[in-house]
Amino acid sequence: MFTKKLTRASTSVAISEEEGESTVVDHLAIVPSEEPPPATAVTTRRGEVESKIAAWEAEEVARITSRLQRQKAIIDGWEIEQVEKANAWLKKVERKLEEKRARAAERMRNEVAVAKQKAEERRAEAEGRRKEKGGKVMEIASIFKVFGRVPSKQSSFFKP
Repeated sequence: MFTKKLTRASTSVAISEEEGESTVVDHLAIVPSEEPPPATAVTTRRGEVESKIAAWEAEEVARITSRLQRQKAIIDGWEIEQVEKANAWLKKVERKLEEKRARAAERMRNEVAVAKQKAEERRAEAEGRRKEKGGKVMEIASIFKVFGRVPSKQSSFFKP
């Protein structure tokens, strides 16, 4: 296995002839170490501050979420109340309209009944006048028969 190294300004390229691959290696690159840095007073203090900040942040988020949930509950309750109020008003209006319609229908039935009654009375009066006039005509005809006279077209005798 033949490996050739080329170096240019702190960058090495390793070429392997068997595999035909090249790898670029930067020796100046900062690589995180696998070991944690030794604990110092500054890092310990920083960790405490960060944990307090994280706790404060979680507490604030929980408080804001709780307040939002309470506001949503209040708004939902208000909405339900308004919907119920509107439905009650609608039912009241519908009930009043139904009562008004029923009164109007009753009034119309009464008017129809009065009209039929008046029409029947007028028919009865007309029939009575017809019978009366017919009776007068028969009476006059019987008088003409007794006297043997023929009625003239302009007869004013017992004008019916």
